[in-house]
Amino acid sequence: MDVAELTKRNIMATNTPGILDDTTADAIFGLMLSTARRIPELNQFVKDGKWNISLQPDQYGVDVHHKTLGIIGMGNIGSAIAKRANLGFGMNILYHNRSRNKQAEEAYQAIYCDLDELLEQSDFVCLMVPATKETEKLMGERQFKKMKNTAIFINGSRGKNVDEDALYDALQNKDILAAGIDVFTEEPTNPKNPLLSLKNIVTLPHIGSSTTECEYNMSKLAADNLKSGLKGEKPPSIINPEIFGN
Repeated sequence: MDVAELTKRNIMATNTPGILDDTTADAIFGLMLSTARRIPELNQFVKDGKWNISLQPDQYGVDVHHKTLGIIGMGNIGSAIAKRANLGFGMNILYHNRSRNKQAEEAYQAIYCDLDELLEQSDFVCLMVPATKETEKLMGERQFKKMKNTAIFINGSRGKNVDEDALYDALQNKDILAAGIDVFTEEPTNPKNPLLSLKNIVTLPHIGSSTTECEYNMSKLAADNLKSGLKGEKPPSIINPEIFGN
């Protein structure tokens, strides 16, 4: 939305802040666990009737607890991920953001660092930035080569923030261990997208906030905003409250 233009025209702009933060963080953590423990792959292994002997070492996953998680974009959702990681799994938190997040530093012992340092030191790298001109293809060939070859990349932001060709190469060449993505550059993604041919990637159809409870709560707040606006009252989550002073 062009909020400035809406304000200029005395039009109320509203959103549904905070509602999807925890739901999306749950989905991101699901991707972390699924990639690290190879859950989709081993689920299919059982369903295909191949579980007739003990798992072999080349089928083992990796631990999540007490590892280092690097979060690129420590906003509300990034903070919700840090909370789960640090308090629930004892993970060390590194983060890179446009500005320091003192609350995350105090509550989850998050350590602010530059992007290269985060990429080099993290066992999991989670991208949670908005889609802007500055963040387009923020993760590319150079960034993936900075990561550990045992690291896992998670994208819960927007598909355009990642160079998908570079991600494919990094996974194919084993520059990184695995990836979990909830978003694609093109959505719905083409079934022939090369990423879908790889075993070491878990993909989701942009389900970050797609739960019954979250969708209901967002719809209810949107309706409450609309009802207030139609009555000429200030909506619960108005973005441009200054129009009421015009």
